[in-house]
Amino acid sequence: MDRIKFLNQLATSTCKYNFGAGVPPLEDYPVLNEIECYETFIKAYPNAPIKQYHQTDGFLGELGSHVFQEDGFSNVQASNIVITNGVQEAITLACWLFKNNTIACTDPCYPGLSDLVGLMGKTPLFLPEKDWISSLEKLPKGSLFYLSADFANPTGKRITLDERKQVLAIAEKNDFYIFDDATYRPFFLDHSLPSLVSLAPERVFHSISFSKILSPGLRIAMTHVPNTFRDAFLSLKANVSLNSSGFTQAIVGGWLLKNDFSLSKHLDAFKNLMRNKQEFFHAQHVPYAGGFFVEMTLQHPSIDLSWCAELLAKEDVAACPMSMFSDNLTLHNKLRLAIAKISLENLKVGFMKIHNFASS
Repeated sequence: MDRIKFLNQLATSTCKYNFGAGVPPLEDYPVLNEIECYETFIKAYPNAPIKQYHQTDGFLGELGSHVFQEDGFSNVQASNIVITNGVQEAITLACWLFKNNTIACTDPCYPGLSDLVGLMGKTPLFLPEKDWISSLEKLPKGSLFYLSADFANPTGKRITLDERKQVLAIAEKNDFYIFDDATYRPFFLDHSLPSLVSLAPERVFHSISFSKILSPGLRIAMTHVPNTFRDAFLSLKANVSLNSSGFTQAIVGGWLLKNDFSLSKHLDAFKNLMRNKQEFFHAQHVPYAGGFFVEMTLQHPSIDLSWCAELLAKEDVAACPMSMFSDNLTLHNKLRLAIAKISLENLKVGFMKIHNFASS
């Protein structure tokens, strides 16, 4: 099953109750004026090589260092920031760096990681959801551990500060590395937690996406690469994509200049909408603290793609079975709900439709 293709189809679905599409609700964000952002960047950096071939790491390193500093990583070095074509390219390059080593992830996992490792002829080492931290003790030296510390896709979970410290202590002791997919990090509703990279910069690849906070069409991410891997990472990128678009880098650069390098300040109105959804979920005893996703547990023995197809056909509700993100049979009664784009009214109705359908 091509899971990425399936998810992309859900992103364009016109069903009324769409919990399947993890796409940004751009209509709820301030309007992105691409031309104004571009002109702002040109004014500040008139000699930037926007129209020409340029260095593989991109030309936003200086601005990127301000972004990381704004997020609490005070001693970041601009030279360690590489501009990639979205987080997916950064994941691809990091996995190729570790192609001869163990690549591990929590279970369930984002298919952009697990499917990629499969294309490399390998199988990720899936760590059990309930005991994944202690399972890290078994990772061989030189492994790569992928996770999203903040509001992961598909579970929506965020690891605590204590868990962050535990993970980094084990990584240091056992000498393995971490890829932190920070795509949903700006979407906290209460407060942010220290990033893994700010606590252990030489252990962590940290990739920031502009797809969810600005526009997927930009295809721009900023990735912190530990010193040990910088040259090899750039060598791979040079052979994969040469460099990222100068035009979209300029738009992102101008936007950063206009927004004081904050990735979340412009999301205040959107977060207020999400807090209303949070209130509803908490009333249903479903945890939600931020991000785009919620894990929903049902009293039903076999929630799979066929069950979800029938739910769509009969109730006009689109959702993803959590089993789509794992081969673990214990996830047979769970759904992944994408809740960022759906209205509060449709969320409430659709949520109840799912429950009624599961009990029918």
